[in-house]
Amino acid sequence: MALRPVVVTGLGIICAIGRDPAEFWQRLVSGTGGLTPVLDENFAVFEARHAGQVPDEWIDGGLPESDAGLDRTARLALIAARQAIERAGLTGADPDRFGIILGKCQATPDAAGRYQPMHRTEDVVADRLGMRGPRILVSTACAAGGNAVGLAKDKILTGEADVVLAGGVDPLLFGTYAGFAGLKALSTGPCRPYSHSDGLNLGEGAAFLLLEPLDRALARGATPLAEVAGYGLSADAYHATAPDPTGRGGASAVRRALADAGLTTDDVGYVSGHGTGTPANDAMEAKVMRVVFGERAGRVPTSSIKSFVGHTLGAAGAVEAVASVLALRHGTAPPTIGFADDAVPGDLDFVPNVARELPFDTVVSNNYAFGGNNVSLVLTTPRAAREYDELPEAAAVITGLGPVSGLGTGIGEVAEAIVTGRQAAGQAPSLDGRTFAPRSLWRHMNHLSRMAIAASRLAWEDAGLQLPRKELDDVGLVFATGAGSAESTGGFDESIAANPNKPAVLSFSNVVLNATGGAVCQTLGLRGPTTTICNGGASASIALDCALEMIRAGKADVVLVVAADETVVTTVGDAVVSPYDRRHSGTVPGSAAVAFLVESAEHCTRRGGRPYARVMGTGHASGGDLVARVLARLPGARPELVVGAGTGVPDDAEESAAVLAALPDAVLTTSVGLTGDCQAATGAMNIVMAALAIRDGIAPALTGLVEPHAGEPASYVTKPDLPDPIGQALVLTAAPGSVRGAVLLGAP
Repeated sequence: MALRPVVVTGLGIICAIGRDPAEFWQRLVSGTGGLTPVLDENFAVFEARHAGQVPDEWIDGGLPESDAGLDRTARLALIAARQAIERAGLTGADPDRFGIILGKCQATPDAAGRYQPMHRTEDVVADRLGMRGPRILVSTACAAGGNAVGLAKDKILTGEADVVLAGGVDPLLFGTYAGFAGLKALSTGPCRPYSHSDGLNLGEGAAFLLLEPLDRALARGATPLAEVAGYGLSADAYHATAPDPTGRGGASAVRRALADAGLTTDDVGYVSGHGTGTPANDAMEAKVMRVVFGERAGRVPTSSIKSFVGHTLGAAGAVEAVASVLALRHGTAPPTIGFADDAVPGDLDFVPNVARELPFDTVVSNNYAFGGNNVSLVLTTPRAAREYDELPEAAAVITGLGPVSGLGTGIGEVAEAIVTGRQAAGQAPSLDGRTFAPRSLWRHMNHLSRMAIAASRLAWEDAGLQLPRKELDDVGLVFATGAGSAESTGGFDESIAANPNKPAVLSFSNVVLNATGGAVCQTLGLRGPTTTICNGGASASIALDCALEMIRAGKADVVLVVAADETVVTTVGDAVVSPYDRRHSGTVPGSAAVAFLVESAEHCTRRGGRPYARVMGTGHASGGDLVARVLARLPGARPELVVGAGTGVPDDAEESAAVLAALPDAVLTTSVGLTGDCQAATGAMNIVMAALAIRDGIAPALTGLVEPHAGEPASYVTKPDLPDPIGQALVLTAAPGSVRGAVLLGAP
């Protein structure tokens, strides 16, 4: 099946060796690196002080004065984003069909050093450049930039967007530097990947690729630079920070990417390696090359540009994708500079020190990350326009529910709480009495990972799913979180403040937001396509979108969606949240993890599963009347129940008015009155509540509702037992000021 070709038409980059693609490429082919001593006096406490830094004057000179007050992360991203759009010659794009997918590893500090939402940077870029289409923040640590490019291709193939800006960004941050120093992972000089693997150098920067369908690009007169022929994701399911030394996960990502592209290993002419310069990574990559390419491994050149720019974390995959596109365009493989003259000759070709001209039409770009996330991109020389098939539809159902909150552990306890009207807003979940992972792992895990693993186990058990070990290799996982582990982040920050040379390294390994998803994969043995979504309260519905795309593309028959967030705020007494009621304002923060299992309907039927609900459609947007827009896309939608995104804040009034205007015959409810606002987990809980309503006829009652912002009390669920069977339920999610989501579920 030949799907619609997706091409790159614009590139943008700023990093230690260039302010734009031309300067970046010139430095690569000339072998001129950018790793220099860090001059900031704060970094004098570290023995290893080389990094890939972007000069302040490059940033100041690349932005209009109106951007001067933005944080460094947003400023880096805007420079690269504007370059990609301008170099693509893109004008007049429909804002509603212009999307952005951004990869990030680190939280964004504001001018005062306080954490902002992970999705803040993409919101700044999207709002300033007029993008109202799909908006996704992917945080698979050092694989995020490449992951973003793959997800962008999916958004075009599903028809959700005409154009997507995909890339990554991360600045050089003191705390992250201290964490890597604490792991003894930094080189005291410029790194030398693949030869003297004595450590890495950190770097900073941003890179974007503009993706669009080939036929659309040609119709507007654009020049395709490369085709995004395929991509592959996998999980090591091995360790929080160390890669699987067998190369199993990395090899799986390459093979999936080539299968997605319809190519074989014989087609590959060059590999852009991850090449951090650490012993574990470099040895693992060599293993991947030998496993994937066999006897041909030594004849496939592979190099690492981290010896030029350092490890740019969430931007790395995008920076290296830009380099790969330029390598294709110029028929030249960038070198691995700093390659030691006395390195022991091996059986692999690492393009030492000097760029090499050679003809090739296919590049594989690989990235690996903490948490065991792997991504491979396949980029090819663009071909002529050709006929293509649409991405096939594939019915999907929700077959297992695993909520873990103060309301209860497991769907049985939560259903009982709904029926009895018990509320637990702001109360922390209890996992006493059961260990959901081997004790050797469980005792070292933070609370967020424990909650997520418990939710995943419970969803799996609720689905009655029994798969042989081999099939677990193809089960996907999409983790959704707004902020990751508050426990680990707080512990790490406290340790840095006390002594930056003695950081809490266990906490550091769990600061990356995909760490919890990695813990779930490791515990359950899942090695399928894996990613992490960080869009606040809309994360779970976006994660469901990604799961559906995996199923539609034939990359997985079973995908576990897990959402988890926690608060450090202690709730005193019996907190009351009354969403949609004008008498109350404010919400109560909560902690929860919620998992649900998504299967292709065919797979569920084949194994004799009993689904809760069918996923009829999804939609996401920034701005505008989302409810009306989603219903317009689904002409058969007639939901009797709406599980809203209300959390007890002023936005509830607008949402309830929009829902009741568009769906006057539906009744409205939400889960927040029962659990408090648990960020990403609230969106997942809303999906669970809708699925439960369809199969079992119960829904959360808004017992405290007296003076609704819109409509009458009869327009809301006031008793948990629904009077009539529910054929359809609409679920709403929201990240205020960013993205809103909608999911339509129907009877299976």
